[in-house]
Amino acid sequence: MSAMHYRALLLLLSLIPFPMPGKAIINVDQAIVDQGDDKASHTAHASIDGAQGNTNKNSIKADWLSRLPHGPHAEFFYAEYAYGKSSGHVDTNRLFAHLRHRTHIDERWAWEVFTQYGRDPFARLSLRVLAGGGLRWSMIERRESSAIYLGIGAFHEWERLSVQAGTSDRRESQPRLSSYLVAEHRFNAQVHANAIAYYQPALRDAADYRLLAQGTLNIRMNDHLDWQLQLDYSFDARPPQTVRPSDLRYSAGLAFHF
Repeated sequence: MSAMHYRALLLLLSLIPFPMPGKAIINVDQAIVDQGDDKASHTAHASIDGAQGNTNKNSIKADWLSRLPHGPHAEFFYAEYAYGKSSGHVDTNRLFAHLRHRTHIDERWAWEVFTQYGRDPFARLSLRVLAGGGLRWSMIERRESSAIYLGIGAFHEWERLSVQAGTSDRRESQPRLSSYLVAEHRFNAQVHANAIAYYQPALRDAADYRLLAQGTLNIRMNDHLDWQLQLDYSFDARPPQTVRPSDLRYSAGLAFHF
């Protein structure tokens, strides 16, 4: 690895902050990023954290991704589960699943349809279901080391919030704009990274919007195993009552490919 690549790697690592509590809005980068090949692949990723003594805390995060390309078409399935306890009390119990279909129209354009399910009781989210679709444009055509994509479309979401004392809000079903920007870069055969940003305003009220971003760094250990670092940030301009508007967290773990 050259000195330039080491500096880039250190810069990415330096961006990892201390975790902050908040609501969870899950990014779907694993189902967005295109691997640029025609082979079916599956990836399992897991991370475990714990502490005992003055602080008693343990948590686990696991996710699964399947990519199934066939000709100009491809299906992507991504699922994630996170569970954690602090001082003997459960403080994380999050579940998320996303299914996406993509059809390439030509070398630069593709259309997509998707649906997803999620729940996060500690963010008062009993249920979120959505379905939608749109177009994907390759702004920079995939080359050996880099690629940039822009996605634009819409989806309709249905949300149900848990009722808590002192709260009066209720979520309604509504349509939202679906937009994302993806940038990928491969430093060398062992190290590659991607960054994704989302903007999701409600079509009925532009002041009700969500911003989401994720950065992922993969370090190849062998043909089937990666060391993976992830950084997530999300912001909800109108979060549920008692829930903070922003969420920032990171994870590190192993990803197994087959």
